[in-house]
Amino acid sequence: MKKIIGWIIGLSLLAGGATTCAIRWEAWFGNPPEPDWTGEKINHQFMTMNNDSVLHALQRDTLSFLLLGDIHNSLTNKQMATLANRHSNIQFYAQLGDWMERPYTYYEQMMYQSLLGTGLDTLPVVAIPGNHEYLKGVVKTLPEKWKNIFPNPQNGPTRFVGTSYFVDFPQLRLITLDTDGLHRMSDYTQVAFWLKKTLRDAGDKFTIVIMHHPVYSTAQGRSNPLIWLAFHGPLREADVVFSGHDHNYARRIVHYEERFWKKEEPTVFIATNASHKEYPVKKNSKCASSFSGEAVYEYVHIVPDTLRISTYLIHSGEPIDEMTICKH
Repeated sequence: MKKIIGWIIGLSLLAGGATTCAIRWEAWFGNPPEPDWTGEKINHQFMTMNNDSVLHALQRDTLSFLLLGDIHNSLTNKQMATLANRHSNIQFYAQLGDWMERPYTYYEQMMYQSLLGTGLDTLPVVAIPGNHEYLKGVVKTLPEKWKNIFPNPQNGPTRFVGTSYFVDFPQLRLITLDTDGLHRMSDYTQVAFWLKKTLRDAGDKFTIVIMHHPVYSTAQGRSNPLIWLAFHGPLREADVVFSGHDHNYARRIVHYEERFWKKEEPTVFIATNASHKEYPVKKNSKCASSFSGEAVYEYVHIVPDTLRISTYLIHSGEPIDEMTICKH
């Protein structure tokens, strides 16, 4: 009788799993058809930090830049121009992935059109891919053209050259992580070791890490346990970690007081979102500050020994949060 019950339970689970896969297969692994772009096509390659003349121009004691989370093609040309005009002193801007809704020509053209003549189109960008830049499948793949559009520095770990990298400024080491290309446990290990070394080699500079998936998820049901397991430890060496994906704003201060991770200064984790899509901040998220309901962006300003991060509403420019880190 026990064997029969066991068989019934096993077959029920198998049938349930097969039914779930059949229903969710397209959502998990399928790619929607590509819309037709009927306008004039723009062939554009972004100015990135893989350019000696760009880096030379940015070797100054004062550094200012904008940081944009998920956009999903939702920011208009007028909005981009407004951001550039509000902060006319910025030297570059950074984007945390999911700039495009899908990795198709249609959305690429929308991205280009949103920048034309705004002032941001003449500035270098620090960009990483998000899950929406990847093509779905049993194994997600990043189209090669993304790397052609964003010819980033080539100093990252072996399988992530051009998507995980770092940029050095006099007061800052800015590190990017491609969290969507992590398919195998060896990927997590390789990138975690590279991150740890890259942070430790930064010396006395401020360190900022940008990544698409958060280590500490702020939206219900969107936790990333493998991301936490791989990067929670190495990121204790960072000053600030920015992420997107959760479509809200939240700032969390983490004190590493565990036996093996003890650190005098905390690490600040900031989730941000520049798109129309919003998820509420979950309860008990342990945030020092949080906000959802409107798109936001960050303005980062660094002078010798001081790093200041200000968060504003995109549509009105109203400030909603600010923090400062000082080197002792």
